[in-house]
Amino acid sequence: MSLVLIIEDEFELRAGLATGLSRAGFDVAEAEDGDVGYAAILDTRPDLVLCDIGMPGLPGDRLLQRLRREHPELSRLPFLFLTAHADRDSVLAGHELGADDYLTKPIDLELLIAVIRKRLAQVERWENAFDADREHQHSRFLTMLSERTQHSFLAAADVLNHLSEGVLLLDAAGKVIFANQMARDILSQEDGLALRNGILISTRSEHARRIRELLAAVLAPAGAKSVPLILPRPSGRRAYEMHACRLGARFAAEPGAGALVALFLSDLDSRCRPSEAMLIAFYDFTQTEARVVANLALGLSVGDIAEVQGISRNTVHHHLKSIFDKTDTTRQSELISLILSGLAAQTATPAALP
Repeated sequence: MSLVLIIEDEFELRAGLATGLSRAGFDVAEAEDGDVGYAAILDTRPDLVLCDIGMPGLPGDRLLQRLRREHPELSRLPFLFLTAHADRDSVLAGHELGADDYLTKPIDLELLIAVIRKRLAQVERWENAFDADREHQHSRFLTMLSERTQHSFLAAADVLNHLSEGVLLLDAAGKVIFANQMARDILSQEDGLALRNGILISTRSEHARRIRELLAAVLAPAGAKSVPLILPRPSGRRAYEMHACRLGARFAAEPGAGALVALFLSDLDSRCRPSEAMLIAFYDFTQTEARVVANLALGLSVGDIAEVQGISRNTVHHHLKSIFDKTDTTRQSELISLILSGLAAQTATPAALP
């Protein structure tokens, strides 16, 4: 069942919503104010948040702004605001922050349930489309890598070291012959995965077996399509996600060595800042469009972007329209999820790009 987190300071309203949603088949968690709600989002990782705007302490709009800024990996989390006064300016500001919908008090429970189900269905459809898009991105990436390796493996390594995903290149024996910077950072934590004598190992025998089966399937003559693996981490942090695909040609990482498999390793807890160069390379963005996307990924609002880049809000919206067209997205949360979960970011200390 989907988990809905209700953040509402009015006890009777919160309890009534919780009862109604539970009867409708949802799991429900509750928080009495914005500060408790923010912590609950990080602890429970709900499927949808139902949040009051006007609360003591951390109000709903500031909670959402903080969440988008500090945890961009949660940008696809549906966020519904409850408000007593849904005036135009408040609604517009909320949508610019990434809010999915507004419901005005008193709450119509049947309408609320319908809206929640609609939003969760949209997320499921988008995630399915996102998985297909990521496969396409991997294919584009490997084509780019192939072109680079025809000239120099060092040139290919430079591309690999700008990616937000860990990339491991393996030979026919399953030995790692290259690991990009993100992969080295992930493996150095030894949080369930590590590299020993060139072999990727897991501290859990079940995970080690699944990794071996994945690589065997990819290396088989039929060239099985990669199925993503979800690998929980002993520390309790968010699980690793692993994809593997067979390379169309041998990539020479060093004399006499050829890579046959590319293994992609995602650590969704890593803080990332998109690389403008990679955004341009993968999505055909202009320089200004890439900068807008990079700033959105850092949690800046449209108004903030206009200020730091020295352009008008209308100009930002004009660029966003072009960006949505190029990425086949329709909302800022979808766009940022695509960028941060894809291949176009590098680890960095967040800073707005002027």
